[in-house]
Amino acid sequence: MTEPSKAALPLRGQKAFQVSWLTILKQWVLPGWGYWELGDETRARAFFFIWLIFALLGAVQLWAGGSEAGALGGIFMFESGSWLKSLGALGTLGLGPLYLPLAYLFGGSAAEPIRNLTQEYGSSYLFIMGLLNWLSFFDLFDRRTGRWYWRLPKDERN
Repeated sequence: MTEPSKAALPLRGQKAFQVSWLTILKQWVLPGWGYWELGDETRARAFFFIWLIFALLGAVQLWAGGSEAGALGGIFMFESGSWLKSLGALGTLGLGPLYLPLAYLFGGSAAEPIRNLTQEYGSSYLFIMGLLNWLSFFDLFDRRTGRWYWRLPKDERN
């Protein structure tokens, strides 16, 4: 019976950061690009199209709900006095650069609170997609540094 080969130990500390920061930045700029860089084209395409669908649904629902109610609002913005809204903004920031135009159009000091369910759904789509992208950063970090292998159950290794 042959013994399974030993996998290399995962990268730690500064080396792990140096290896993974560019992949994570690419994933933030265009969701799916980080997985594409690692050679996982199926996951990259799936992630990009899910991101695109959620972003379009969210933007359309924010716009449609706002025009119906006569108010624009719904994107979480960073506020110094409200840490809960700032946490929401941090989660939505995971959308990538798309956060900036959406925050300009549907957020800010001129925005009114959400007035109907359509806007609430739009805001939720964008928030959830941002959080999903944040989770993909952790997955990409693990894959890039070799930690994903050690997270597998022992019977699934090799």
